[in-house]
Amino acid sequence: MYDVTFLEGEDVFDRMCAGNDGVMRSCAPQGFPAAPDQVYFGRGDGTFALAGDDVGLQADDGDGLGIVVADFDHSGRLSVFIANDGRANFLFVPEPSTGPIARWQEAGVLSGVAFDEIGAAQACMGVAASDANNDGLVDLFVTNFYMESNAFYVNLGGLAFADRARTTGLREPSMAMLGFGTQFLDADRDGWEDLLLVNGHVDDFTYKDIPYKMPAQFFANHQGRFEELPSAAVGSFFRELRLGRGLATLDWNRDGLMDALSSNIGDPAALLTNRSPDYGQGISLKLVGRQRSRDAIGTRVLVRSDGRTLERQLTAGDGYQASNERRLIVGLGQAAADSVELEIIWPGGVTQQFVDVPVGAEYSIVEGHAVPVAVPR
Repeated sequence: MYDVTFLEGEDVFDRMCAGNDGVMRSCAPQGFPAAPDQVYFGRGDGTFALAGDDVGLQADDGDGLGIVVADFDHSGRLSVFIANDGRANFLFVPEPSTGPIARWQEAGVLSGVAFDEIGAAQACMGVAASDANNDGLVDLFVTNFYMESNAFYVNLGGLAFADRARTTGLREPSMAMLGFGTQFLDADRDGWEDLLLVNGHVDDFTYKDIPYKMPAQFFANHQGRFEELPSAAVGSFFRELRLGRGLATLDWNRDGLMDALSSNIGDPAALLTNRSPDYGQGISLKLVGRQRSRDAIGTRVLVRSDGRTLERQLTAGDGYQASNERRLIVGLGQAAADSVELEIIWPGGVTQQFVDVPVGAEYSIVEGHAVPVAVPR
């Protein structure tokens, strides 16, 4: 269990600082020491032990807010990405080991996810993780502060990433926003992961013409390039102003379309039901591991149909201070065949293949079981 922490100090809740306008406000995070993250290993009996420095999951100067756990390099082992506020992000990657104790090393700078495209640390908050350009690798989208661009770290393979927010249409629309929760989801099931994020400032500077409450944003994915859609096209939630924070995905009504849930400061939580009128075929999967992890985090699913292969992975930590429903919904487009071939690559390398799996249904797949189980709706 990886516990992302933020700041420490005896006066972290009480100290006030004068802003540029002379008004006393809460101090910026950079004025406090960063609290070290904590990592706990399960003993197997329901209790946990604090991990030592020898496992490598500690790094200095990290005031973390976001986290994603995923297999970024198809190694069958889990890496940990930490989004830090105003400091370099971390990426802990597993070291090759044959011993009883797993070890990681921090490689954020070497991998290209520590800073933005010009080498600057940003005030990172939420993290969305999925294969946004359909090359089979998990990419990272990170929300940042007002007048900072959000970052889109495209996975180049070999644990190397490049910030492509500028060239994919995600930079300019984020500059006047302060982003928090964010998620990839294929809203229209065309096989390309769209992007949802909620925004809201951390302080009220409206007297300086800086927005406080902000609208959420929805970006349609056009084969790897993103277009922000107007609120008239996606729903009233996107024209209302809120202090958006947490964001999680789920299919609450089990119609095979991914929905979302947002938490907001001072306002009720918002349940966003996906009512896209024109959507393609799809398949919904719930995975149950038996060898490594029952939650099956890091499991890769390859869906083959009509000569096309889509890969999705079950990750953990996406969004912001939230946990997604452990469900994969893979969109296939409107012209998809009536059945697909599934290849499931479980953590540890066990691989299963299923042929002629009918689309438009929900399945439970248990590691090692011979057939997917269709779940009645």
